[in-house]
Amino acid sequence: MKKILLITLISIWATGSINAQKIKLKKGIVNIDDTECMKYDSSPNNAEFTSNDGKQTIILKFIRTGVGSNGGLYTKIIFLEQKLSLTSKSYIFNKKNLIKKLLTDGVLSDCVIDVSKIQKFVMKYDEGI
Repeated sequence: MKKILLITLISIWATGSINAQKIKLKKGIVNIDDTECMKYDSSPNNAEFTSNDGKQTIILKFIRTGVGSNGGLYTKIIFLEQKLSLTSKSYIFNKKNLIKKLLTDGVLSDCVIDVSKIQKFVMKYDEGI
């Protein structure tokens, strides 16, 4: 029984290690597994990501509403060329989390943005705020 449990745990750990991608954002460059995949420019309230070929732009906005306990924070993600956007209050995206979700959902694959998967991504995370 202990051997089965040990083998199961090792298998789960190995699968997670294989699928995990190393994401690093530094000096305006998004590196995934040590490969330069995108460029970004950010301020405290916004971040703009651009594909390496310059053809796709994604904007991440942090929007605060109200004041004090009546206020809230939500994020808005805009896929500029497709004129699609989503807003989310229950899942607050930050720069790194956005890249992770784009990778997980296949929107970003091999450092290329798959425009055919953007609409599904928007439908999945949009809360219509």
